[in-house]
Amino acid sequence: MNKKVEELVPLVDFLGRALGASTEVVLHDLEDPEHSVVRIVNGEVSGRAVGAPATDFALKMAEQLEHSGDSFVSDYVATTADGRPMQSSSYFIRDEGKIVGILCVNIDPQPFRTLEDSINAFMEAYRHGGSEEYRDTNLEAVRAAYRESSIETLSIGGADTGVAEQVRSLLGALGKTASELDQAGRIELIRRLESAGTFLIKGAASEVANVLCVSVPTVYRYLQQVRRQG
Repeated sequence: MNKKVEELVPLVDFLGRALGASTEVVLHDLEDPEHSVVRIVNGEVSGRAVGAPATDFALKMAEQLEHSGDSFVSDYVATTADGRPMQSSSYFIRDEGKIVGILCVNIDPQPFRTLEDSINAFMEAYRHGGSEEYRDTNLEAVRAAYRESSIETLSIGGADTGVAEQVRSLLGALGKTASELDQAGRIELIRRLESAGTFLIKGAASEVANVLCVSVPTVYRYLQQVRRQG
C-alpha cells in the first residue's frame, strides 16, 4: 500500500464512526485499480468490501485532475450496483503531486427520505384540496430525476465492474434497447462511455459488447472512430 494512502487508514475509521452507519467511508489505493479498496467502513451501504475495484468515474477524475490544484470533488450522485443513489464526495491523495489514492464519502439518503415521506404524509392530512396521489406522483418524479443524475456506479468487484449497469443506464436514457440501436446510436453510446472514462476499466470493451450484442472488435472500431473525431 502506498505510504501516503496508508497514513489515512485511521482517518477512515474515525470518519466512519463519527458520521454514522448511513455513511460509507472508502479508501482507495490506485496502484492496483482492480482491487483498489484497501479500507472501508460501513461497506454495507454499497455492498462493497476490501479488494473491490475503483470505478471508471474515479479513475477518470484522477486522470483529469492529475495536473490541477484541485484537492477534492464534492456533492455528486453515485449509484450502487443494485441501483440505489448515494450522495458522494472524493478527496484526492497525492504523493509528490501524483494522485495515488482517493478517500471517498458516500451518504445513503434513504433515512432522510423516510423522514421526508412521514412529514409529507402528515402535511397532506391537513392540506385542503390536496391529494395523496398528487404528492406521491411528484415525489417519485423528484426521485427519478435524482437517480438519473448519477454519474458514478459503485462496483462491488468480481464479475460486476459497473460497466454493464452504465451501458444499460445509457440505453434507458436514449429510450432504446440494444437491438433497437442503429450504428449511429451505438457510436453515440460509445462516445458517452468514453467521456465517462468507462474504457479505463480492464475488460470494459468485452462487457459493452456483451450488452450491445456486438463483437468486441466492433466496439473497438467504434471507439477508435470516436477518438479520431475527438
